[in-house]
Amino acid sequence: MEQSNPQPEDRKRKSALERAQEDLDNGRPDKARDRITGYLYTLHRRGEYNQEAYSLLGQVYFAMRDLPRAGAAWFLTERQGPEVDEAQKAFIQRYGSDPGNILHAIKPHAPSEDYPPAVQDRLKSLNYRYRLYRPRSNPHAAHELSAEQTTQGVRPVELGCALAVLALFSVFAYWVYLNFSR
Repeated sequence: MEQSNPQPEDRKRKSALERAQEDLDNGRPDKARDRITGYLYTLHRRGEYNQEAYSLLGQVYFAMRDLPRAGAAWFLTERQGPEVDEAQKAFIQRYGSDPGNILHAIKPHAPSEDYPPAVQDRLKSLNYRYRLYRPRSNPHAAHELSAEQTTQGVRPVELGCALAVLALFSVFAYWVYLNFSR
């Protein structure tokens, strides 16, 4: 006898952003922040962008009264309004107008063309350049990946190893010749 599924079929699993919105609506901005930053981390690893996530993160920080961080999140969106203006002022007060400080604070992690046009213009004015994600456990992974894609032929390390093996083989062959040719 087959058992029926206890959950209704029309019930879908909620996305991280839907759960974060529920947390925010239920007065748990700290939990919503954690959900969104975890979601953004997975996007950053893939080099992807989601305007809705940054907009919601800005709302969460605004609810927590962390206006500079709300301004940083909203910097990567097309969102406008008095809340955004207030948060942007607080952002500039905290981080200044230096492009390096601004980029460090907003942390864009996707190719420029993935952002909306208004955000692309802002990033262009800061001389933003997209770089592949580099995990802390292997910070050279992005460099190694790009080097593998662009390098043709034998790498110097491989050539050195091949020459060392050839030299050892030659010494061994000479030793065999001397000892067994008599």
